[in-house]
Amino acid sequence: MTTIAARVSTGEIAADSMVSGDDSFYLVEKLRRGKNSIYGACGDWDKCLKMLQVLESGGELDSDTDVSVLEIRSDGLWVYEGTIIPARIKNDFWAIGTGANFAIAAMHCGKSVLEAVEIACMYDTSSHGPIDLMRLGGRGGRTKSNR
Repeated sequence: MTTIAARVSTGEIAADSMVSGDDSFYLVEKLRRGKNSIYGACGDWDKCLKMLQVLESGGELDSDTDVSVLEIRSDGLWVYEGTIIPARIKNDFWAIGTGANFAIAAMHCGKSVLEAVEIACMYDTSSHGPIDLMRLGGRGGRTKSNR
């Protein structure tokens, strides 16, 4: 599926690039910038694209969906877990997707969100680089890691 990790204190969110199809995989950008936040989604990619498009444009969600979305805002982390109503994550960092546990463990050990997703890609067969990293506000643009 994927690995998406974010940390409030640094204003960063990172995601792997792999989307799997029937017998193959391809690489995409899973992060999207909204008005005051950044989103990353995992699940069925067609459904993720629809959810990200609505969130990115500031539109209204009209029904629950079976994708997961991690959102970073200046006021914290928010997760949509199959619903249109986000839950606030109180932790400074969090991750979603099949590689989430690897990424969370890495961040507990002091790794950055970029490093955490890189580590998840080493152990989660559903996550693969390059890694995309985005920062809130004017704190830089998009960087990529090929790991």
